[in-house]
Amino acid sequence: MNNIAVVGLGNLLLADEGFGVHLIRFLQKNYTFQGVDIIDGGTIGFQLIEYFLNYEHLIFVDAIKVDDEPGSIYKFPLSEVPPNLTFVSSIHEIGLGDVLHHVSLMGEDKDAIVIGIVPLAITPNELSMELTPLLRSKIEPVAKLVLEEIVRLGGSYARRCNS
Repeated sequence: MNNIAVVGLGNLLLADEGFGVHLIRFLQKNYTFQGVDIIDGGTIGFQLIEYFLNYEHLIFVDAIKVDDEPGSIYKFPLSEVPPNLTFVSSIHEIGLGDVLHHVSLMGEDKDAIVIGIVPLAITPNELSMELTPLLRSKIEPVAKLVLEEIVRLGGSYARRCNS
């Protein structure tokens, strides 16, 4: 088993809220990895705890709610989540913030990084599996941050020939 996991979170049916999953698909299509698992975490909620138990290093990519311009990108350790930030999730889902609270109570804090992006559109009343053009334009810059973090943690990657 690899010791680094990149976990993309979000609901693909809610436009920009699915950014993390879109990013995972981009990474899987365009890169190969050594020492790293690339995981579509979707909306699995409390099942995320398993990743804290099984991996030494975690990188989460998720839509975040903060008073900033849509498309703004944030990177921070889980231990330093800004107080004015929340993780975007629908009312029926358990979000990363809920999982972090439980993991902390279990004493399973890990070296984990969040790369978050402020969404432009979350469409609970109109389902859309497409990112807005603004967030679509942020896939490569966020992928670059993820790849840099993978290397910092001791993993490696290579660009696929067909991408």
